[in-house]
Amino acid sequence: MKLGLTLTLVACLCTSFGSIAGNDKHDDRNQSRGQGVKNEQRRLVVNSPDQAVAMAQRQYRGKVLSVQSSGSGYRVKILNNDGQVFSVSVDAATGRVSRN
Repeated sequence: MKLGLTLTLVACLCTSFGSIAGNDKHDDRNQSRGQGVKNEQRRLVVNSPDQAVAMAQRQYRGKVLSVQSSGSGYRVKILNNDGQVFSVSVDAATGRVSRN
């Protein structure tokens, strides 16, 4: 009877340990996914205000008056040769430049 009880106890412990080990693997996968999100955030096309200015000036000629960080990128204010002031949005994730 003691042998049967001991074997049952060992079997339960092994099953519990397997579940715990399985959860660790699951946690590792979740940590890897978290790392993936961080890496995606790092893979921006535009990483600095200087890059945003250079991209805006390539598409729209003129003097840059200011550059501001926005939620999804940068807003560059430009004075063109005709004396007009306008804003250009530069999307940090895609590099898309659009006049506002």
